[in-house]
Amino acid sequence: MSARTLIFLFGFMLLPFSVAGSQLFAVTPSGTPEAVFSGKASAAASRLSSKCMDVQWTVVSSSDTEVVCESPLSAGQSIMGQMLLGNSYSTPPRRFFRFNVSELSGLSRVQVSGWMETQMAFGQMQRAPFSGADFHNSIMSFLISAGGSFPAGTTFPNHAVLGVLGRVVPGGRNAIYEVAEVTPGAAADRAGLKAGDTITSVAGKKFKTDSDFLDCLAKATKAPTYPLDVTRNGSALALTVERDYRPAATQVASVAEDSTTVTTPVAQAVSVADELTKLLKLKEQGILKQTEFDSQKSKLLNQ
Repeated sequence: MSARTLIFLFGFMLLPFSVAGSQLFAVTPSGTPEAVFSGKASAAASRLSSKCMDVQWTVVSSSDTEVVCESPLSAGQSIMGQMLLGNSYSTPPRRFFRFNVSELSGLSRVQVSGWMETQMAFGQMQRAPFSGADFHNSIMSFLISAGGSFPAGTTFPNHAVLGVLGRVVPGGRNAIYEVAEVTPGAAADRAGLKAGDTITSVAGKKFKTDSDFLDCLAKATKAPTYPLDVTRNGSALALTVERDYRPAATQVASVAEDSTTVTTPVAQAVSVADELTKLLKLKEQGILKQTEFDSQKSKLLNQ
């Protein structure tokens, strides 16, 4: 079986993140999974390493320009990977992700590649790179959750945008989407959707997972409007939503200011006249004798 089939079969089990789907969600100018981080490359690399640890990946190596993490496979994934990539004599397959970091003008650009590998009986390595929409979407979700931003010029041509915040909640044969917030003026708001509503289907399609919900939004692009089935206070509603697309990304990562500027202390000039005035007062008060006054006066004038 080809590596291409391997990548397809592993699409839905590739990463433990919510955004997958069969169509590219964020299409970057380079076409590869990438994001922009504010600050130096070392700071971006640290964020990526920390995010790997957050999701219980192993940081294999880390530098200012590259981070490599290993993502563990479940028993089922490992067996399937060995069947498709190796044989009964090969080592259990392993899954890796490489984050390449490049710094320019106070911003750090991160591109990601991933692969699965196994070692055959005679030592040769068998490797298959990951590709496709599932890999791309999941990695983009990872980068954004790590603090990255979509690169300027990123477009979102394959999915309609509702303009809501919420979450997919599994339940029964299908899931629901609980709406926590509706963006004023967005497509969902214009259709009459409200915070607290639950969405049961989009464009006539039900869903079970976040990936399914994203596929529903891909189907919603097929016509200028699409139906949205909603439950509000126990009552079923049928809304009609106008198709909107998310606007292309602009540069949202801010350039970090260089904090290494050294401030040089400036010594304040001492006024000779002021010092002489102080000495004269001390002499008049009897604290300084004439000889002491003359000595201090001479030192000031000769500085």
